[in-house]
Amino acid sequence: MAEHEKPPLGIRQWPGWLLVGCIWATHWVLPRALRRRVGRALGGLAWRFNKGPRRVAEINLNRCLPELDASARTAMIREHFRLMGQAIWDYPLAWFGSRARLAREVDIDGLEHLDALREQGRAVILMVAHTAGLDIAPPRLGMEGPMYGPYNPFDNALADWLISHGRGRFGNRPVPREAGLRGLLRALRGGGVLYYLADEDYGRERSEFVPLFGHLKATLPIIGRLAQASGAAVLPTMTIYDESTRRYRIILDPPLTDFPSGEAERDARRMNEALEVQIRRYPAQYMWTLKLFRTRPEGEQGWY
Repeated sequence: MAEHEKPPLGIRQWPGWLLVGCIWATHWVLPRALRRRVGRALGGLAWRFNKGPRRVAEINLNRCLPELDASARTAMIREHFRLMGQAIWDYPLAWFGSRARLAREVDIDGLEHLDALREQGRAVILMVAHTAGLDIAPPRLGMEGPMYGPYNPFDNALADWLISHGRGRFGNRPVPREAGLRGLLRALRGGGVLYYLADEDYGRERSEFVPLFGHLKATLPIIGRLAQASGAAVLPTMTIYDESTRRYRIILDPPLTDFPSGEAERDARRMNEALEVQIRRYPAQYMWTLKLFRTRPEGEQGWY
């Protein structure tokens, strides 16, 4: 959700802009269904040739969803890559799409939970899961009211501008990572809304090892600390592509109950329980290519 004054226009960025222009052009010349088939086909190619992320996903699924046999796991990973390809082809919607078009192509389930908390003047933390359609959500949610979100710059200048531009539309504001906990608390003052991705592995320091799919995961209990300090309610949040409606859907679950507890380990456990519930609803949509279990307890062999 960072804002940049000007897009990068140097000669090194021209090939990237050409690709972005071609993708955006398909939004105007191709029917939506055909456009998304193109994205899915490219995602299928990525599944076939992008062996590193595919291997990470295979390891994660093998351990987290052991009830799936090998063919089911392969099918799920392949579908995830297709969804990623489709989402990338749809990202210009988040970067440049009008309010009317975003409203037409992106639904919000559970908006009443967020609206009720805003009416109370209460701060809200959207605890967001990594999914293929992740970056479709911020501009659409921003249309309902501005949010804040931590942002880490990308190494590629063009990718950084596009993603930060998309996340920063309609009044959304960035919180630089270097602002730390204080910056996040400032964002929550006066009933602010914070869009926070909490499912990555941030290393051993300050993390709690608590279960996710029955395996210990290094989990940063920062959402519990923020909720404790600000009085914020926490809404588990996930963005998916709904094949039945052919629209993206942002799902805002009801606020977590008995949260925060004031105990870091208990709060981290509650976060992972809510995350697991979300993932099990739409497992192919989740970003299994993340090294979710990279940090292991002392003495345990690495997964990847």
